Amino acid sequence: MCKFNVMCQAKDGTCNCCKSPPFSPQVIRPVLPSAPSDTTLLYHLYALVTQQNEVIRTLAEQTSTALKKVETLTKGLEAASLLENSSIVVPREEITTPEHILMILCGTKTNHPYSLRLLSQIPQPAYKERAFSLMIEIVDNNNNKVNMPIPVNIKIMLFTTESPPKLMKINTSGDKIMRGTVEVETNGVALFRKIVIKEVTSHFRNGCFFLAIVPKNCNDIKPLIIENFVIKARKILANEPVKKIKTDDSPETSFDPSPPV
Repeated sequence: MCKFNVMCQAKDGTCNCCKSPPFSPQVIRPVLPSAPSDTTLLYHLYALVTQQNEVIRTLAEQTSTALKKVETLTKGLEAASLLENSSIVVPREEITTPEHILMILCGTKTNHPYSLRLLSQIPQPAYKERAFSLMIEIVDNNNNKVNMPIPVNIKIMLFTTESPPKLMKINTSGDKIMRGTVEVETNGVALFRKIVIKEVTSHFRNGCFFLAIVPKNCNDIKPLIIENFVIKARKILANEPVKKIKTDDSPETSFDPSPPV
């Protein structure tokens, strides 16, 4: 029996099992990745095309938005240039009305059981630095005079006609715009004595003010709003003495103590 091969049947050792077979090197071939199938390739191509289309659509939208903004800016510049170089009449801003003044003074309250009635005439026009007086009384909705149980503080105010209106407290020189009796406490009748206004309305819009007579501590009395109140420069009356201005050219009277010859 062969010592090198249990399957060998030779018993006398004449077999070739003890001889090693000749070495023959084996070539190891690298394993290459399998090529993708046609379906996978088509899927990747479709995804790439879809992504490119989305990018193109986004760029188109952004370009369209930018063009619209440029067009809007261009139209605005053209309109501004046309307005500057032409005689187009621009509508003026809204003018304040007596209702606006009432809303400022009273808020949303519209039903007043009492109101104010003039007992004297408003000067038309009034004159700067020239005193005038006003008399008013408190009446009910039937225009009957009433006597309030608690004294009411009534004040005279001036408002401009611009929108929004401005309460005038000082004149253009920085002085108090009114002096005299401009605030009265009364139960029924009020007399404002020697009211002096130190401003002319020609310096303001529309050349007039709103003269408002306002109850300060009673919401049941409706303020009296007088519109188109005009104040002009002081008018010199005929009976007023005229001050003579001395000049250097005027002759001076000399006094000679010697008796005439």
